[in-house]
Amino acid sequence: MKPAKYLYIFALVLISASICMSCHSFPAEVKPLNDSAYFKTVYSLISNAQRSVYVIMYHTIYYEKYPDSLSNRLVKSLVAARKRGVDVSVIMDRMGEERKTQGSPDNEDVAKILSAGGVKVYMDDKKVTTHSKLLVVDSRFTVVGSTNWSYQALNQNNETNALIDSEQVAKEYIKYFEDIVTLCK
Repeated sequence: MKPAKYLYIFALVLISASICMSCHSFPAEVKPLNDSAYFKTVYSLISNAQRSVYVIMYHTIYYEKYPDSLSNRLVKSLVAARKRGVDVSVIMDRMGEERKTQGSPDNEDVAKILSAGGVKVYMDDKKVTTHSKLLVVDSRFTVVGSTNWSYQALNQNNETNALIDSEQVAKEYIKYFEDIVTLCK
């Protein structure tokens, strides 16, 4: 073989090894949370939280005219958890001007409600889109998936999510949360 081929093969091996080393695998109990199962589970997790709740949410809407809407109930459950003494932290997408002009509600309105209730709220940098949908409760339960906290997502859309019962997975996502917080303004 020519030296260039050896170099090429060596480079491929190094790249493959580095990709594998950045992946983690942990034992966990995983439960699908599709469609309406998401709200029931997430609401219960937040309502029963004892120590901590971390949320990263791309889009949350609080409907003034519909106080009992599912998204309002989730927002209120975060405030109630905080009032019970639970450490509650939320990262929200700042939603740039282009989305505001398209009629998309502003996450900053929800951030004000949460902040007034004692919840720690972080808004991402305008140059970044935080599209994650993540919940970590009591450093054990993690929910990841596609569901935003809006009427459409919680009542009409087909949405897929997973509940992961694993302290190791929760620890990884809490670190992810903390990494994003350092970039928030």
